[in-house]
Amino acid sequence: MTQWIEYYDWLAALATVAVTLGIIGIGRAFFFRVPAIRDAVRKDAEQNHEKQTHKDKFYRGRVRTTRSIGIWLNLAFAVLVLPFIATLTPQSVGKVVLDMLLILLVYDFLYYLMHRFVFHGIGFFRKVHGVHHMARSRVSSVDAYLLHPIEMLMGLALYYLVTTGLVLATGERLQVTTLALGYAVYTQLNIINHCRVDLDRFPWKALNWVAMKHDAHHLSMSHGNYATITLLFDWLFGTLEVHPREGPGGAALGGR
Repeated sequence: MTQWIEYYDWLAALATVAVTLGIIGIGRAFFFRVPAIRDAVRKDAEQNHEKQTHKDKFYRGRVRTTRSIGIWLNLAFAVLVLPFIATLTPQSVGKVVLDMLLILLVYDFLYYLMHRFVFHGIGFFRKVHGVHHMARSRVSSVDAYLLHPIEMLMGLALYYLVTTGLVLATGERLQVTTLALGYAVYTQLNIINHCRVDLDRFPWKALNWVAMKHDAHHLSMSHGNYATITLLFDWLFGTLEVHPREGPGGAALGGR
């Protein structure tokens, strides 16, 4: 027991949680001040309100359950695992960035495989994922939480396993900044790619492209764009889909 306590760095775990929340909070406060982003957030919120108002029983219960599961899983990970893999010891910027990118890319590859061959396969898990696909084009940010509890558990568990696996593979703990940045990117991109975004000006047009690509996935259970962080693996394996609303000049904006 004493040996386990020696390796249990609760301060590093607490710092990771605090830095993660700080990055997300400051990032949102900064970007939401941009008029174009603020307008997009308002439109997305209107779409969320419409869905939750007219499909109250369909959305509220599932969204509430998903969020609760997420909170409890994150709490369990923060208490039981994070203190054994996080460190406050300074590391080079290069290592922090490399570790973060490695976590995100490995996760994205494994999630691509799970999403394509498990959730879009045949049988039980296809039905589980079918709950998420009840959200059809055009999706909005609330649809990121329209998940079966099993899918929520598998998605988060995969991210935890990749993060912990890197520590086990290298024998070296991950710096707090690595863990915080990686988790912030992972969670926020999963929300952004479900947002109702109609921005046709640089540099925000990139957000519209990301959202439109995932919206194409929601057109039916037979569409591609399976990756969730990047579309790299869809491009590599030939499952990159084009949304019908995308024209020669980019995404066709506006409308429902």
